[in-house]
Parts: sequence; C-alpha cells; structure tokens
Amino acid sequence: MPSRTTHPARRPARRLGPRRIPAALGAAVGLALAVSGPLAASAHVELDASSTAPATLSVLTFAVGHGCEGSATTSLAIRFPADVQAVKPTLAPGWSVAEQEAAAGTTVTYTADTPLPDALRATVQVEALLPVDGAAGDVVAFPTLQTCVEGSTDWAETPAAGTEPDHPAPAITLTDAATGGGGSAAGSGSAAGTEAAAVAAVAPVDPVARLLGLGSLVVGVVAVMLLTIGMRRPQQGGRR
Repeated sequence: MPSRTTHPARRPARRLGPRRIPAALGAAVGLALAVSGPLAASAHVELDASSTAPATLSVLTFAVGHGCEGSATTSLAIRFPADVQAVKPTLAPGWSVAEQEAAAGTTVTYTADTPLPDALRATVQVEALLPVDGAAGDVVAFPTLQTCVEGSTDWAETPAAGTEPDHPAPAITLTDAATGGGGSAAGSGSAAGTEAAAVAAVAPVDPVARLLGLGSLVVGVVAVMLLTIGMRRPQQGGRR
C-alpha cells in the first residue's frame, strides 16, 4: 500500500480588519477640526498698548494677520471714541494714512499701497491720550473696519459677559497708574515717547493661537500615520 503523505493544513492568512483605521482616522480628523476651530475664532484685529493708565499718552499698535475670507486687505479704518484725544497716527511703510475728526471721535484710515495678502501680517500704530476721566477696569474699544479686495469685516462688536462675539472690536482695559506703565500726558518727554514706540513696535504674539496651531499640525501627522499603517497591514497579512 503506498504511503500517504499528509500535509499540515495551511492556516488561512490573517487579515487585519482595515475598518478600524477609518474610525481612528475619523477621530483624528475630528480632533484636528476641534483644535483648529478655536484657532480660527481667535483670528481678529489685535491691539497692544504701551500704557493702559487713564490720562496717559499711549502708543496703540493694531495688528491684522488675515484678510476677508482669504481676500487681501486694502485698508483699516480705526474709530477712536471722543474721550480718546490727541490722536496722532504713525507713518507706516507701505501704507498711506488719513485722519478725519467728528463729534463722535476721530477715525484714522490706513490704506495699503499694495493689498496685503491673506498670508501676511501687518501692524500700524497710533499715539493717543487715553480718557482723562477713565478709571481702572473701564474698557475702551476701537471699532475697526477692515476693507478687502472682495468684501469687508467690521470689527465692532462688544463682548457680553461670558461670551465672545464673532467680530470683536479691538479694546484695552484701563489700569491704575502703578500697573499701567507709560508716562502721563504732561510728563511724557521725547525719551519716554521713544521708549514707548520701541515697546509698541514689537507686535503682540498670541501664545494660545501658536499652541493650537502646533496641536493641529501634530494631529494631522498622526492621522497620516494611521492611514499609512491601515494601507500596509492588509498587504502584509496576505503574504503570510
């Protein structure tokens, strides 16, 4: 009788279910959107002041880091309330400036010589005397109309308690003289003015926005890695 040769049964190739990958990828993408949401919401006209004490001369630095839904910025019209006096715009390279006075206050308009692309950031400065009758804790808003090649955005909304408007007006909160810094209107010499201008020339940096941007980048990299692993695993299982 011929001998029978038996062969061990082959184990079926194990396929690692790729269905888990889309789920993980979806979660990662969802997290990226959740992280980038606050980042988009924080994109508005920023304001920094060399002094926040009432009755002091302050160099106000307005920064814009985006356009209107991607459209390039052509001008910024900054409205100063009537109790903010002695408004004096600073010449900015690449911008022309005009000043218009009215009973409701002064409007300073910076017009770009060349439209500012959405991907670039720019700052303009205005020196002004903060409210003489102001008190620590008062909020002074500077509504700003941003005009672009296509469309415009009026940053003029005042935030209510516990809420953040979609288009908040640039604003500062007055502080007492001990913490407000800067010199008073009567005692501000040329040296003090130069020092204030040097401090204001440093554009404000939003650490929260920077961290959120880094978080979005990390989550995006993780999502790509998960997708790559999900594509390779079925191929490796078929070779066994």
